[in-house]
Amino acid sequence: MARAIRHDDWPVELTDDQIISRVGHRAFERGLDYARKGRVRGISVAGDGDIISAQSKGSGAHTYQTMVFRKQGARSAAASWAGTCSCPVGSNCKHVAALLITARTLAQAEPDAAAPSGGPAPWESRLADLLQVERAPRRRMALEIIDDPGDMWGTPAGLSMLPLIEGKRGWNRQGASWSQIATGGLDDDVDPDVMGVLRELAGMAGGYGFYYADDRLSLTTAPAHVWDVLRRGVAAGLTLTTAQRRGMPVYLADGLRGGIHLTREDDGDIAITPALEIDDVEELRRLQVPGLRLSFSLMPIGDPVHGFYTWMPGRELLLMPLEPRPTEALSRVLRGDGEAITIPAGDVERFETEHLEALTRALPVLSADTSIRMPRPTTLRAALAVHVDTAEHHLSTEWSIRYVGEDGEVRSSHALPDLSAAAEGHIEGGTAGRDIDGETRLAREVLNHLLPLAGRHPALWQPLDLRGMDTARFMTETLPVLRELEAFDIEVDDDVPDYREAEAAPVITTSVSDDEDRPDWFSLSVRVHVGEEEIPLALLMAAVATGEPEVLLESGTWVSIDRPEIEALARLMEEGRELADPQAQGELRVSALHAGYYEVLESLGVIERATARWKERVGRLLERARAAEAAAEPSGGRSVGGDDAGGAAERTGEGAGGAAVPEGMRATLRPYQLEGYRWLDFLRQAGLGGVLADDMGLGKTVQVLAAVQRLIEQREEAQGQGPADEPTSSGDPGEPEGAGPVLVIAPTSVVGSWVEQAERFCPGLRVRAVRRTAAKREETLAQIVEGSDVVVTSYTIARLCEEEFIAQDWAWVVCDEAQFVKNHTSATYKAVRRLRSPSTIAITGTPLENSLMDLWALMSIAAPGLLPDPERFGQVYRKPIDRGDTEALGRLRRRMRPFLLRRTKEQVAADLPAKTEQVLAVELGAKHRKAYDQRLARERQRILGLLEEDTAQSRFIALKALTTLRQMALDPALVDGGDVTEPGDVETAGTEGSADVGGESRESGENTAGGKGASGRRSARGARGAKGKAVTASATGHRGPGRRPSPSAKVEVLLEHLGPILSEGHRALVFSQFTRYLSGVRGHLEATGVRTAYMDGSTPDRQKVIDAFRAGEADVFLISLKAGGFGLTLTEADYVFLLDPWWNPQAEEQAVDRTHRIGQDKPVMVYRLVSADTIEEKVMALKEKKAELFARVVEGTGEAETGGEGAGGTAGAAGAGGLSPAALTAAEIRELIEG
Repeated sequence: MARAIRHDDWPVELTDDQIISRVGHRAFERGLDYARKGRVRGISVAGDGDIISAQSKGSGAHTYQTMVFRKQGARSAAASWAGTCSCPVGSNCKHVAALLITARTLAQAEPDAAAPSGGPAPWESRLADLLQVERAPRRRMALEIIDDPGDMWGTPAGLSMLPLIEGKRGWNRQGASWSQIATGGLDDDVDPDVMGVLRELAGMAGGYGFYYADDRLSLTTAPAHVWDVLRRGVAAGLTLTTAQRRGMPVYLADGLRGGIHLTREDDGDIAITPALEIDDVEELRRLQVPGLRLSFSLMPIGDPVHGFYTWMPGRELLLMPLEPRPTEALSRVLRGDGEAITIPAGDVERFETEHLEALTRALPVLSADTSIRMPRPTTLRAALAVHVDTAEHHLSTEWSIRYVGEDGEVRSSHALPDLSAAAEGHIEGGTAGRDIDGETRLAREVLNHLLPLAGRHPALWQPLDLRGMDTARFMTETLPVLRELEAFDIEVDDDVPDYREAEAAPVITTSVSDDEDRPDWFSLSVRVHVGEEEIPLALLMAAVATGEPEVLLESGTWVSIDRPEIEALARLMEEGRELADPQAQGELRVSALHAGYYEVLESLGVIERATARWKERVGRLLERARAAEAAAEPSGGRSVGGDDAGGAAERTGEGAGGAAVPEGMRATLRPYQLEGYRWLDFLRQAGLGGVLADDMGLGKTVQVLAAVQRLIEQREEAQGQGPADEPTSSGDPGEPEGAGPVLVIAPTSVVGSWVEQAERFCPGLRVRAVRRTAAKREETLAQIVEGSDVVVTSYTIARLCEEEFIAQDWAWVVCDEAQFVKNHTSATYKAVRRLRSPSTIAITGTPLENSLMDLWALMSIAAPGLLPDPERFGQVYRKPIDRGDTEALGRLRRRMRPFLLRRTKEQVAADLPAKTEQVLAVELGAKHRKAYDQRLARERQRILGLLEEDTAQSRFIALKALTTLRQMALDPALVDGGDVTEPGDVETAGTEGSADVGGESRESGENTAGGKGASGRRSARGARGAKGKAVTASATGHRGPGRRPSPSAKVEVLLEHLGPILSEGHRALVFSQFTRYLSGVRGHLEATGVRTAYMDGSTPDRQKVIDAFRAGEADVFLISLKAGGFGLTLTEADYVFLLDPWWNPQAEEQAVDRTHRIGQDKPVMVYRLVSADTIEEKVMALKEKKAELFARVVEGTGEAETGGEGAGGTAGAAGAGGLSPAALTAAEIRELIEG
């Protein structure tokens, strides 16, 4: 590795004689001089100290690489050594000598030696050597300027320049040329300032370049700024001479002026003669002799002319630039042949009035005859014209330059399309007679005033084209600032509006009038005023749509619309597009279905006018909805199951602001039930439908029965009146046309419950149940209807006997557990939609289970026309809400609010005992875990491959695979036994209920003609299960005679928890979706002595099993989620076990609420058994997302209620309704199956 010289390196022993003996005396002397001058740089030592190298600066501009090395084996200074160099000598040269002398000096210095007295320390000397920069003597440059005759190669006649460089005997042409200057060949030898000047001059050669050493640069064709360059060169030391040898000086003189003389001839003509004025040229003035006028021949320089030259008497060359720099017109005049322009005497007057002023602006007048009437001077003034089209609020601007006389009269005006271009000298249009330089200077001055305003105002130097609020802002904000500048004139059109901001806030007014053509419709008018002026709604909506903070009115007044009420109005008007007849601006055709829309609109402003019919229908509807919601407060009250009718006020409804409880009602209604009944009754009498979505267990059935009882009593009362009798309920909206009984449609398992509760609470009602199809009935539907007040049937019968049911008129239709018709593509849904009734009410505790399309389906049955068609609904509501759009969610909830009533247990049943829920993580055994993981790997690969297609068929197959994994999480024997979708294994085939599979609702146990739901293998299994025989063998796979298979991990956990629970006298419900597994669990329980009851969809005598449990004949009731998840009241149990989670949270809640409902007097404990590290954990996570969607849309909880933005992540898991049998999207399926 290279290093620096040390004090003991071998050159320290060298003597001068030893060096001389190798390099010679002359080389030694010159090397000693080089060493003293510090020309040896960058000394380094290598090769164990034997090799020393450095850079040596030669006599010219060259640097050589020099090296000396000691031969191997020689360890004395006198021993053999040699030196090499890159100079022409090659070895043992003066550079070698200089290197050795320098190295010896450095080696002789002691490292820590003190500085000699009065001298620098050794380190200071070495540092000085390092920092010393040797500058070679600079060589001077000169320009040889001669009168060149020109040549055939392109050099024009006239003055030309050739660079010269200083030599030992004067100026030399060799070694100095324009090409060397241009390429930097002389940069190291000549002063940088001089080189910069020469390089600028070389750049004036244009595109021709230089090819020969004696190429000359023409001064005649050089641009006008050549004079500035030459002056800088002379100041830097550049010499100007007329020849290389014995040349004369060349002077740069100031003071030459060019212009014209105006003279009057004897005949009255005026002569315009070009002239040069040399009186101020000092070099020429010194040559003048009193009494003798010398004449000089002045030759032009430049094209156009920008200077002149002349040869002085002593052959000195005098170069004279014109001052000031001549205009183009003056250059043309001076380049001419000097011939005068003559104005005939007869045209002199016209010349003086029309042309003389322009001539004096274009050309300096050096002298003028006193008889000529010279024009008065004019002043340049910039002007800004502002034009406003008042109809369109369209503003445009135009700049111009004016020539203004002393009296203020504008002599002439010239438009400037772009002030910034004019400031750079780009003047468009005719320039004859114009002071272009003056105009450029003025434009630059105005531009300097405008540039500081650019941050807050438009680019005023360009023509402006503004519209609307931009025009108003210019007139009120920019124009006053411009007037304060006083740097230019401003002219504004006379008829400009008085632009100003409105002082008053906008006021929104609404008015409603009756529609004479359609009694059920109304005309809704919306107006917005500010002061006395109305804001056109089209203008207002357009401004809001484009995000404008203000709207500009025709008068020039603008209104700030950055207000919550205006934004809300804009959203409502946009929403109004979905109403029946929104063509007219500000006029909407609305019905009572749009009560929620009107309620929000009404809250924004002043109600100007509303008809009595509107108040009666819509006003009272809103009152009833508010009253029902206000009743959702913790309250006591008697159970709906009691026989006490309550106090008189509660019985009659007096003072409650609504319909009284019917006389035939045998139940005490709690306050919220009373308001719910009144809400239902009002909807029915107004011919409107709705969704009663109270939480499970809050007595939805009894509220509907109260409304049905009132309907029958009103009908009986009306039948007893004569034509002249007055109606008894003058405040009611009037019963719509419709006859026949009330039709109640419910799941098969709930039909009997409806009949039982109707007989219990409304014993006066004539209730008939239709459980069979027409082929198996002894009576026709018409015969059944004739003697009935209420007809109860199932969804399956309504579908199979569709034509029979739609042929009948119904006074009212009630859809219980309406989630059964959530699939709007199913035949059951279509059959219900076709029923002939004034209105329909839907009852469900779970109006939204998976997707917003569930809610749409229910609303389209109960309130057709309230929501747009499915495609439009998806665009306006479902997709935005899925993306977390809280504003769309708010609009949907507002629209549905009068027609969807939901109260939760927490709100209205404070006396209900507490419900505690706990998730029990169940660890799989080793064999179980291995079997599950193997199946998971296989199914995951298959499902992910299917989802690449993303079709309905591929998702259906994927769902079957998910069901397989869920069964594997319970017990591998459920899968090993065969096809997982075997009807006897799982009621739902792994989906959200057979109501979705294939788009139909297939209810088990239905006695139908030709139906498959109750026939074949499944029905037989159910019969055996009811007797408690053979149903326990399938829980953990096939077993041989005499031995029972080991229980699965979940069964063990269940047994462990049930032991102490049952010993303390508690009773439990056990739910599972898989009937095969559930029957096996029953076998294990009975094997340990537990008394059980069992029910699934195939159980023939459901009521007998239910009554047995209620009577205390069983401690544990095992129920399939499908068969007993709704329509049952089992408050005898206070413990609930969910053996397998479902991705539908509302279905689980339905099951739990079989026991946690009104009538329960014990705390309820809920256990959810979840297999750890399996698909069940992901089902739990997905279920939470769906539960949050339900809470946001139906209950209005979460941040969406307060306009927050935190609900964005919930809807993403809601899926796209109706796309797959289980309403799971491909993304959700992928989320469930991926690791």
